[in-house]
Order: sequence, then C-alpha cells, then structure tokens
Amino acid sequence: MSVEAFYDGFAADYELAYAGRWDAAVERQGAVLERVIRADVRGATSVLDCACGIGTQAIGLALRGFDVYATDVSSGAVARARHEAARLGAQATFAVADMRDLTHVPGTYDAVIACDNALPHLLADDDLHGALAEIRTKLRPGGVLVVTLRDFDEALRS
Repeated sequence: MSVEAFYDGFAADYELAYAGRWDAAVERQGAVLERVIRADVRGATSVLDCACGIGTQAIGLALRGFDVYATDVSSGAVARARHEAARLGAQATFAVADMRDLTHVPGTYDAVIACDNALPHLLADDDLHGALAEIRTKLRPGGVLVVTLRDFDEALRS
C-alpha cells in the first residue's frame, strides 16, 4: 500500500490518534510551534507545512496568526484539513503536493515544518535528500526548518 493510499484511508479517523483530544492538540501544538519558530526567526509570519496531514499543526499556527500554506501527498488528508480549518475558523491555504517536489508551492517562508513522522516515510536516502533540498528552496534566508517525530508505539501503549 502506498503512503498516499494509507493516509487517504486514515484521514477520516486520524484524530483518534489523539485519544479524542485532537482540538486540544491543535491548540497545544500551535502554541509550542509558535514559540519554537519565533525563538529562531524574529518577526516570523509565514509557514509552509509540507506534510500537513489533516492540519493539526497548520491549523494551530493559522489560529495564532501565521500565514500558512499547507501541503500533503494525501488528497484525502488535504480535504479533511480544509474541512477542519473551516470548522475551527482558521484561514490557511491547503494543496496536494509531495515534499520531494515543492515546485508548485508559491514563494518562500520564514519556517517550514514537517511534523508527526513525515520524514521517516522517505525510506531511500535519495528521497530524503530530495525532500530536504526542496524544503531548502522554500525557506527564506535565516528561516527555520522544524521537524518532529511522534512515538506512535508509545501512543498505542498509553
């Protein structure tokens, strides 16, 4: 099964990974990411989320006033993210794109984020290097890349 197909199928139930506390996770992760981004880039206003999933981090940052452009390889996840952003009153742009090819993403950004284990889906060194090279083209001089990893094994145990 491809990553796209997996996340297309998972999009409808993704919030279950947060044990019924997805809205709170949106708020919490937005606050934490805002602190990280602003600590590294004074006056940061723009963020590219290049692996947005259903919008957990993108929506949280948009609700905190960032200009957010968010992409994901899964069209199902992007559709869900648009729905959740509208439900929560967040203004963000969502589009389908593979982080290994961000040529159709306009502009450059103060921060690029790839959260919740997006990069580990890239199993070949060439894919990882390609994604990081594409991400670099979307960062403004002095911008910051924020990558997070989530321990889903621990989440399942708890």
